[in-house]
Amino acid sequence: MAPTRPSLISVDWGTSSFRALLADENGAVLDRAESNRGILSVAVGEHERVLVEAVCAWRERSAAPIVMSGMIGSRQGWVEAPYAACPAGLEELAAATIEIATAALGTVLLVPGLSALDSSGAPDVMRGEETQIFGALARTGASDGLFVLPGTHSKWARVEAGRIVSFATYMTGEFFAVLKNHSILGRGMAEGEESGDGFEQGVDAAARLRRPGELLHALFMTRTLGLFDRLGPTQAADYLSGLLIGAEIAAATQAAKAATVVASAGLTERYRRAGARLGVALTPAPDHCALWGQMALLAARQKAVA
Repeated sequence: MAPTRPSLISVDWGTSSFRALLADENGAVLDRAESNRGILSVAVGEHERVLVEAVCAWRERSAAPIVMSGMIGSRQGWVEAPYAACPAGLEELAAATIEIATAALGTVLLVPGLSALDSSGAPDVMRGEETQIFGALARTGASDGLFVLPGTHSKWARVEAGRIVSFATYMTGEFFAVLKNHSILGRGMAEGEESGDGFEQGVDAAARLRRPGELLHALFMTRTLGLFDRLGPTQAADYLSGLLIGAEIAAATQAAKAATVVASAGLTERYRRAGARLGVALTPAPDHCALWGQMALLAARQKAVA
């Protein structure tokens, strides 16, 4: 059997982490490199060096194209790539992809990310999630649906006919970290394994929210339920997590009862649990969605110049 030939060097470069995969033409991962060299830890002018150190050995054995997506294309990253506007499909994203000339690696492709306007006309943005969504579409063969990409800033995106038509950002992960680490709510929390039904209690509290502003009241219950021994110290963080994730899911799925989750196994399971309690079926996406999205983007670029 002939040896597998590398076809793509896929780079997913975020705020706090760097991930690169060497893949063949069928999407099989041949090698990988990961580090904590996210964009916030890399000084201006050092991005090319970090990339070279991570993938130079692969480049020596293959001229496979290098495609980057994520926050590396932000104002705080290597080169700021102008957003492509929604609605957008692979063709629009491929057309907006920019090229970076490097001395050691040749031309590197940078996926730009997307922008959209919400119902009030305010702008929203994503970088990296769009590539994962198109990867999930490529892997599943779907062309429509609702997608959630949980994290520091969770994204909920609506796809129609293979195009991302709208999306909304929820600062769930960041809000949880701020409240847990920098507010009085964190004073009643103890580290340890998840115990009891704190997460489910939080999701149920989110389900009871009816009016704008009620979440601000419900958040304080993280403290008072502990004061009256109705929530144990090791349950408090899970209650807060369930409340915030539940509120996010309830707000984002008012007209939907199903969505695809693109996230790590642990985070996917947490959202799946919350969704099930709220009557929303959340299905895990396949692995390596960023890689598959970049492969689909390369195919769209090649088709455009054919």
